[in-house]
Amino acid sequence: MKSSILTGVVFLALISAFAWTAGHGRLPWEGPPAHGTDWCEPHQVELSKCESCNPKLARGGTVVTRMREPKEGECPNTLVKIELGPGAAERAGVRTAAVESRAIAETARGNAETEFVPSAWARVGPRLGGVVRSVSAALGQQVEAGTPLAIVDSAELSQAKAAHLQAVAARELRQELYTKTRELFEKRLVAGKDELEARTVLEEARLMVQAAALRLRGLGLSEEQVSEVEKGKDVSASLTVSAPFAGTVVAASAVVGEAASPERPLFEIASVERMWVVIDLPESDLTRVVAGQRAVFLLESFPGKKFVGKVVSLGGSVDDETRTVKAYAEVKNADGLLRAHMFGRAEITVKSAEAKLLVPREAVQNDGDCLLVFVETTARVFQARKIETGAEFEGGFEVKGGLVAGEKVATTGSFLLKTEAMKGQMGAG
Repeated sequence: MKSSILTGVVFLALISAFAWTAGHGRLPWEGPPAHGTDWCEPHQVELSKCESCNPKLARGGTVVTRMREPKEGECPNTLVKIELGPGAAERAGVRTAAVESRAIAETARGNAETEFVPSAWARVGPRLGGVVRSVSAALGQQVEAGTPLAIVDSAELSQAKAAHLQAVAARELRQELYTKTRELFEKRLVAGKDELEARTVLEEARLMVQAAALRLRGLGLSEEQVSEVEKGKDVSASLTVSAPFAGTVVAASAVVGEAASPERPLFEIASVERMWVVIDLPESDLTRVVAGQRAVFLLESFPGKKFVGKVVSLGGSVDDETRTVKAYAEVKNADGLLRAHMFGRAEITVKSAEAKLLVPREAVQNDGDCLLVFVETTARVFQARKIETGAEFEGGFEVKGGLVAGEKVATTGSFLLKTEAMKGQMGAG
């Protein structure tokens, strides 16, 4: 009997000890103790001793608190609060900026290269083979339409002129023959078929003259020059290479004594008051860019200088490797600074300016689940906020949801806050 009583007493003592330990020093029938301000409820220790929550004891003066477990579809890091102790923000380099609404235009951007306007650019050479006798134009020279650039001696031109003279001579003989036959026919001294035959031969001769003249005009001779050949005043082999329109000599390769041919241009003439800018755009911009939109071309070599124009056309294919499409814009060549094949950046205004809520680019972080910004809810206290972004602008993104104007977000140092949030989300706070 005594042994049973002793066993019961020991059993009750053990139960009491376990209850005392589980209740943190309280018996089961005792209520929760009243704690003062020096108490950390999540970790059930004095705040002055809690290494997780006391800024003075926490990692670098930073306190990371996970408020609750995420529900389905929630971004886990938006449930983590980060509190920076005094001076911690400065040491970590965390800066903030207010989210603001600004009137801004929507643009499409791409790398770009300059070219001459195709309709105002020409490769110029002789229309017949020959030898360069003289050169009168120099690189960079301004020329007018018809300005002589070089003279080429061409045996083929001499043959064409001789053929024209022969045709003219044949026409004159046929004309005399027809005149005499016509007179005889009127006197009824020849038959009608003789008059008809003479007239037919004359018409053939006239057609031969026209064909020979067309041949000369096709070689670049003017009506006046063809007339001079017809009168026998020009039978030389000299073929003048002339400017087709007013412009600048942008390339010159003519050398006296060298062979020249239609396949080897001697000059390039271009009007440089305007230039084409060929812009490489992502194919995703195809639905946003159309002819007539404003375009601006910028070069690092001319800082602050803008070359303004408009889109004139879009390319008909997408590059297989880069997946870009070419847009062609015509811009004013202010002060003649632009040359062909200069590289820069171009910006096309695809939508006129309107008020948009903007967040700085450096404020937006991707944690693998969501796009986040860190909002300063109170002084030195940050909480991640999921946002929805729209178009990208210089320096930032359009905000379509998750923020309102005036809220402060971390900019510089937001990556460090993301790192702390992810540690806190994993229970490393």
